[in-house]
Amino acid sequence: MLYPLIVSPQFIMNIPDNEENYERFVEFYKKYKDVWIDIFIIIDDDHNSLIENYKIIYASDKALEHPEIRIILDILFKLKKYKYSNVKTEEKIDINNISKYLKDRGVKKIVEFPNYFNDEFINLKKLQPKVNLYNSDYHEVIEEICSITRFSKKVFLNDAMIPYCISNLQKIQDIKDLSDDPGKLSIIDKKNLHYYKIGFKHLIKNIYDTNFFQNELEIYIYTTLHNSKLKKIYKYCKENNDDIRVEMWENLSKYISNSVKKCISSEIEKSKNCVKEIFIKQHFKDGKKYNDSNKINFEVYDRSIFVLDLNCAIEIRKGIDLFDEKSDNGLRSDSGYYIRNYLEEKELENARQIIEHPDYEPRKVYKSSNFQLRV
Repeated sequence: MLYPLIVSPQFIMNIPDNEENYERFVEFYKKYKDVWIDIFIIIDDDHNSLIENYKIIYASDKALEHPEIRIILDILFKLKKYKYSNVKTEEKIDINNISKYLKDRGVKKIVEFPNYFNDEFINLKKLQPKVNLYNSDYHEVIEEICSITRFSKKVFLNDAMIPYCISNLQKIQDIKDLSDDPGKLSIIDKKNLHYYKIGFKHLIKNIYDTNFFQNELEIYIYTTLHNSKLKKIYKYCKENNDDIRVEMWENLSKYISNSVKKCISSEIEKSKNCVKEIFIKQHFKDGKKYNDSNKINFEVYDRSIFVLDLNCAIEIRKGIDLFDEKSDNGLRSDSGYYIRNYLEEKELENARQIIEHPDYEPRKVYKSSNFQLRV
């Protein structure tokens, strides 16, 4: 969860007259110091009014006379370097009451001072552990996800299993049998496709509906194709190659991309337009797997929703298929399904690394006519 941290200029200016508020704020900072830049974000208007007010206060005579003012501002400036967003305000807002602007637009969990002192709703123990879907509910999961996407203009959905869950790719050996048509899929494949359709629908719609930059929002979908999962198809295509098979094999990436587009429900036309591109990447970072124990195989199995500008990610397990419209809580009831916040930099790197992978390139299949018999 990413919480807007609202410390108004008025609260800071009143600190010299309220020693208890100062001590409680410092105590609050110490309590969350280890996750300070992970779970909090400073929200400002599109004129940087809040930060400019902070700077004026920092340089004021009052701040020179009362160093506790600068101590609080230094803490906030530290957060500003990592988690800061300017929301576009249609009207002039009271910078001392920016929380009202956020609340009016649906943000439910705001850390606002001094109100937070009387309602400390953040539980440190619940920050790192995963949230199992079977003992959660739809709105809680959506709020968790949208907390990291609502203040970002670019959102990335990353799931390496998409190609194998929206088609029969992993079940066939002849590429001519490739299909994403529900009528031609097995019961299990049809079920997987159904859940992915629901997953795309609810994620894209909610990310759009809660976003503060709807006119600028861009959603990118990333997935991979893994050579080891395509061995049967490649072998069959190589041994029985003809123009149709070779063309289908060479255009597999495009086929998967179009299948993803078909998965995105037409019911969400407005938010659907935010999906700007679908990337099909190599499963390994440099396109191949090393057997050398001295070399690291950077492969993509982490499934996540992440935003680069705010350096945040949420792990989604087992993938995009989190939702079930027929269940009581609107979520998958399987015990293996959960979401979890990434709080460590290495985990964030694992979520983001898919961007650095090369685009998928199929192994070469040569037509028989390309070979000449040697005597």
